[in-house]
Amino acid sequence: MIRKILLDKTQSAHLQFIRYFFVGGTAAVVDLLVFSVLITYFELHYVPAAFVAYMCGLAWNHLLCVFWVFESKHDRAKELFMVFAIAVGGLLWTWLILYLLIDIAHMDEIISKMISQILVLFWNFTMRKFYVFH
Repeated sequence: MIRKILLDKTQSAHLQFIRYFFVGGTAAVVDLLVFSVLITYFELHYVPAAFVAYMCGLAWNHLLCVFWVFESKHDRAKELFMVFAIAVGGLLWTWLILYLLIDIAHMDEIISKMISQILVLFWNFTMRKFYVFH
């Protein structure tokens, strides 16, 4: 039973979401660490820092999703294009949320990034579940 939950491929949306939440959590850590380093130590503006960090988290997320969360129904080239298109959407949402929280609401950049990650999680899961790995 535990092997099935932890290791076997599944079509259960509930189990996929739980796995995606875990994968997304580890990708969020990668994303946030890279963002924090770029903001704090390299004093990079939040827009390019968010781009670099988001892409690092995306690469980590996609690799784990392919091997553990979803079963692909497309050839790899089409799948990568679709993931990239969804990532662009997620990045645009991230930038919008950061702009609203940092420039308009004057919130801390790291806290703003954490909030954006939580909100963009739902975009990424829904788009991947229904368009890439349906």
